[in-house]
Amino acid sequence: MNDEDPKPGVVIDVTPEQEPAAPPAHDDGGGAPPARSSTRLTLILAGVALLLVVGGIAFGYRYWQALSQDLAAMGARVRTAMSGQQQLQQSLDGTRQALQAQESTLNAQQDVLSKQRLAVDEARNAFQTQEQKLADENLKLEEREAELRAAVADVHRRVGRSGTQWMIAETDYLLRIANHRLILARDTQTARVALELADQRLRDTQDPGWTGVREQIARDIAKLSGFAAPDIAGMSAQLAALIEQVPQLKIDRATVGPERTLPEHAARAPGERSWDTLLDDLWAGFKDSVRIRERDQPVQAMLAPEHQYFLYENLRLNLQGARLALARGDQALFRDNLQSAAASLDSHFAADDATATAVRSAVAKMLAIDIHPQLPDISQSLRTLEVRQKLMRDIVPGDAEVTQ
Repeated sequence: MNDEDPKPGVVIDVTPEQEPAAPPAHDDGGGAPPARSSTRLTLILAGVALLLVVGGIAFGYRYWQALSQDLAAMGARVRTAMSGQQQLQQSLDGTRQALQAQESTLNAQQDVLSKQRLAVDEARNAFQTQEQKLADENLKLEEREAELRAAVADVHRRVGRSGTQWMIAETDYLLRIANHRLILARDTQTARVALELADQRLRDTQDPGWTGVREQIARDIAKLSGFAAPDIAGMSAQLAALIEQVPQLKIDRATVGPERTLPEHAARAPGERSWDTLLDDLWAGFKDSVRIRERDQPVQAMLAPEHQYFLYENLRLNLQGARLALARGDQALFRDNLQSAAASLDSHFAADDATATAVRSAVAKMLAIDIHPQLPDISQSLRTLEVRQKLMRDIVPGDAEVTQ
């Protein structure tokens, strides 16, 4: 709006103001000239008034047009504002609905949060209980650790703190194991391995002072290497095979010794018999009914054919007894059972049978085997080590470490 536009609410009055009546002309001696001047002035004033009226009308028209435009613009702004208000109202409705939905969701979340808070409280209580248990366990572990530390300290005090003394302790342990396995279990293989490990421990010390002990260990290893231990497992398997062959043996003939042929006597004719020949005939008949056999050994009781089963069982029991004695390392019982089996084979089974011959040969070979030979003495290595340790303790008394 420019400066010429009327202000809203201002009323412009375009009515021409009344000119004041002209004062009467003084009559200065001339009558006509003053009247003419008054008419001219009136016309001028009327023209000026007319111009003012026209200007006022033009100005009012322009003001009315501007006002109409302002009103139209204001109406458009009002309509725009109402449209915006409607959209804002719709937006407010949508926001209110969203707020209600969020409020419902918030309520549900609050319920879930309450449940979670209860669960957290329960978990916290359980955690506190578990923490208390862990604290108790930790206290017990600390006590156990203190006990272990005390035990380790005691071991250090007893054995020594240096790595070399630990190796010497291991050597002592290995030598004791070698002696125990050899004496108690007759396990030469384990004893030899233990001696070799003991020698390695002494070698790792890199101390020439243990050379004497290593030399003795080498001698004991040589003793075990030269010791020929009987094959107990192989002999046990061989006895089991012989037991399986017992039913295949053939029993010898059912006589107690070789028969001796009686001297033949001449048959007498009926006419030659007389009282003088009666005694000779009676003696010959007695000899025919009674036979006398000679044996260098006592005669054993003979079994009937239906009792020959006991011969097989007796031989089988002898072989099984030998196998049991072999497992126990009982040399006397092993030899007694094999001798009984050999005697049974010689007495009751055929000598020309190939199976019996093989069994006799196997039994004879086993009789020549010593199943419990004297073991070599390997205790000298342990005694040498103990003497060396005593010497080191005498040199460095107490629990002081020995510099190796």
